[in-house]
Amino acid sequence: MDHPQVLSPDLAAWLESFHVQHGRSPRLLHIGNIANNAYLNAKLLNRAGLDCDVLCYDYYHIMACPEWEDADYLGNIQSDFYPTWTQVDLRGFERPGWFAQGPLLACMDYLMARRAGRADAKTLWDSLCEQREHACANLRGKVRAPTRVEKLKKLAGKLARKFWKLPYILAQRNRKLHWAILNAMTFGQSKFIRAVRRVCNEFQTVFPDRADRLMPTDLVQMVHIFPRWSALLHQYDMVVGYATDGQYPMIVGDVPYVAFEHGTIRNIPFEPTLQGRLCALTYRLSNEAFITNCDNRLAAEKLHLPRYRFVPHPINEDVHPTADPAGIRKSIREQLDSDFIVFHPSRQHWSTQRNTDWDKGNDILIEGFARFVREVNPKAGAVFVEWGQTVAQSRELIDKLGITNRVMWIPAQPTPRMNAYVRASDALADQFVIGAFGSTMPRGLMVGTPNLIYLDEELHRWCMPEMPPIVNVRSPEEVFAALTRLYKEQGYARQVVDAGVAWYGKYYSSRVVADAFVSAVREAVSNSSQEARPHAS
Repeated sequence: MDHPQVLSPDLAAWLESFHVQHGRSPRLLHIGNIANNAYLNAKLLNRAGLDCDVLCYDYYHIMACPEWEDADYLGNIQSDFYPTWTQVDLRGFERPGWFAQGPLLACMDYLMARRAGRADAKTLWDSLCEQREHACANLRGKVRAPTRVEKLKKLAGKLARKFWKLPYILAQRNRKLHWAILNAMTFGQSKFIRAVRRVCNEFQTVFPDRADRLMPTDLVQMVHIFPRWSALLHQYDMVVGYATDGQYPMIVGDVPYVAFEHGTIRNIPFEPTLQGRLCALTYRLSNEAFITNCDNRLAAEKLHLPRYRFVPHPINEDVHPTADPAGIRKSIREQLDSDFIVFHPSRQHWSTQRNTDWDKGNDILIEGFARFVREVNPKAGAVFVEWGQTVAQSRELIDKLGITNRVMWIPAQPTPRMNAYVRASDALADQFVIGAFGSTMPRGLMVGTPNLIYLDEELHRWCMPEMPPIVNVRSPEEVFAALTRLYKEQGYARQVVDAGVAWYGKYYSSRVVADAFVSAVREAVSNSSQEARPHAS
């Protein structure tokens, strides 16, 4: 069932006027798709009346596939990183034609044909699907040995990289030599050389105090694909670059783009590496940066970003026709002989050192839940998802605390089924160390399940006029007290649920996300028109 999508009245009016003026909707290209953020954003924006494509190149993890979000599939996909979708039951789901996933050049060829309305677009789509399946099978080690031609291409690539590395080392302290080498390697391709010169000069201008520099030969390996990037990006009114992928419109130079961070801005831009330098410049030169993790305002300020705003992570709000939260709830209660269910989908990553980059504090929940079982409700049950680096340690702790028979482990679930598990539970346990949130907490608020999470409110006040109505806990004792109150005080639990649903609709729903994107497109298109006028006169 499609979730109704409505823009704010002024943005809906602008979108209508754009369509009248241009005879089409604004066109956006989303590049990169970690955690399906691009897929979900493009899906909701297409519903809102925009015209979006997604370019998800050379990345095949299940959480970057539309099937993970919308298929509620049945069967064995063989690998989380390199899944096969042709051998499972997708229950009627078909990939949308606006989502291009596979080898980069094949994705580009298809999108160019799609945008031009060419007759061969369908053939290129079929080829792209075959190449994607072949690439995943190859990466799983299930495909024939490479041919002689493929071996020669691989060898040529290695030799080219070594050739490029040597002059870079020789020219490290000599910018003139860098430019001479760049001219020789690119055979004097003027457009590319101008782009490289602009990018290097911009880096020196906006980051004058950085010890590491962006050098011309840093970018030489992009010379062969630069014209294709330029041709593709110019098919769109705006580009959205996820993680570090805003570098492509940044290098092309004359296409408006938004840099969308989902943790990327926290550390990478400050690393003295080529990736760090390009990432820093990408965010700094963007028309606007979208900050999806509230704590990353610190990184945005450190980079002196001139334009940034908070934008929520997109949440899949669709209710899948096969979802059965009532059935799941009944099954869990029967298997655990339980009358109160805690669902903990967070990855198992914890240690006593408390690394705030990744520690979820699973042990905090385990200890608090164990006390709740011992002292308050012996029939309480918990459902954990079996993924992450410390699954074995979590199992050991659960066994040590004597609650093994109160915990059920399940594999990672596609989004429709995950949402059903959230709905089926009495409490949703997120993370208890980092102080920030991803998609788990708003998912719980959306469907009406009380959230246990540690939230550092000071880090979130700049982007949230009202704190989310969660149960804020960060120690085993606080987890125990929170579970006890939710279990014993039904009125309190109902109040938390009602407040959460209202907060989600006001501050985090798809309408909030869509408004942010359409606002950015409106500004980018307006600025582009103003900049174009002097050249036309």
